Amino acid sequence: MATPHACAALVDVFPDLLRARRTLVGTTNTPAAVALAVVHQRGPLRISEVAEHLSLDLSTVSRHVTHLKAKGLLTSAPDPDDGRSQRLSVTDAGVEELRTFRRALVDRLVEHLDGWDDVDVDDLTRLLGRLTRATECLPRTAAASPETTPTTLETTLQANA
Repeated sequence: MATPHACAALVDVFPDLLRARRTLVGTTNTPAAVALAVVHQRGPLRISEVAEHLSLDLSTVSRHVTHLKAKGLLTSAPDPDDGRSQRLSVTDAGVEELRTFRRALVDRLVEHLDGWDDVDVDDLTRLLGRLTRATECLPRTAAASPETTPTTLETTLQANA
């Protein structure tokens, strides 16, 4: 079992991990990109479901969805279960946008991890996955956002490679 001392050391590196993510991913409309990735990963969703998954306010997600639809990256269709609602889907252009983003992210990682070997990267990937699975049962807090959930976009983009 992990000790409080070891867990405290892990907590201490979280800000650095988030900073590294911002350096690699950038901040240009990242929440909208994360919303796009969530819709792609989870299939046609209502805006409320995207907001719930990201632990964001419905109005915030609605703005991102409006932006993504205007760019032709998302489309909406009537919800067959509730005609008053719309289901969002990622367009072909949206899938290509996610692929382009992923390629750029992989290239940046390769550049920044030039002193790492594949074993190091595999170990980190395995351990981050294990951490993610261990914390999945925890309730999301109001402060949670795409900036505080660094694996959402990367996981989706990896699945689309």
